[in-house]
Amino acid sequence: MRARLIAGLMAVFFSAATTQWTWQEPCVSEPYAYAWQDERRAIAVTTMEVDKSVVYVADVQLRSVDDFHTARPEKGTGRLSDMVKDTDAVLAVNADNYRSHSYGVIIRDGECIRQNKSTRHLMAVRRDGSLEVVTDRKTVRAAELARRLTAQGVPQTFEFGPLLVEDGKAVDFPASFRLISTSPYRREPRTAIGMIAPLHYVIVVVDGRRPGYSEGVSLQTLQQIFLDLGVQTAFNLDGGGSTELWFQGEIINRPSGGGERGMSDCIWF
Repeated sequence: MRARLIAGLMAVFFSAATTQWTWQEPCVSEPYAYAWQDERRAIAVTTMEVDKSVVYVADVQLRSVDDFHTARPEKGTGRLSDMVKDTDAVLAVNADNYRSHSYGVIIRDGECIRQNKSTRHLMAVRRDGSLEVVTDRKTVRAAELARRLTAQGVPQTFEFGPLLVEDGKAVDFPASFRLISTSPYRREPRTAIGMIAPLHYVIVVVDGRRPGYSEGVSLQTLQQIFLDLGVQTAFNLDGGGSTELWFQGEIINRPSGGGERGMSDCIWF
């Protein structure tokens, strides 16, 4: 299996001899644990240990924002692997599990599914492939935000947070943010996404709740991981027992519950 997953490892990124497209330097160094390249995507995954925790870092580069996908069951929840089985996904992670709550502005594949008030942070994927994060939810009406994002052609939004990194710097967590504990002593499995540049993303997945293998990290440690990787923006997604990283047909991390759990949505490339 490992040989299949890293097939073509010596040519993860296209050269000028094979294409006119030039990929940026990935934020992770060889040797890669898993890798993929085709005409639309260049993906490299590595693992590291941080603060007694196993961390997966995926450098994801796209030629078009149209390859930043989401998937969800028709109703309710389902396993991540089932959500992507009929797609050409290479890599997938859990998203914000939006069906577990009624908050916020949810846009998927350009369709506005919901426009409610929220105490969370919102991340929007813009048409140029950049990430916009909205943290002020008191003065911006949900309907107005939904209209703006829809008019701008935003294909995907996610309601979770908090925002971790902005303009290449760690941000302070607001006291009003009550979604999850921001205590520096709270160690959990984590899933988060960052952006080095438009269409150049970093996915960080941290295993946790497994003493002796991986304890999980605080949000502050998660911030530092992204800063060390050189991101400009980073946003925390749903984590805990939903933390899953799928690559080419298998879950490659170790979910804290021992296997896949039901969730409402995923992100895939």
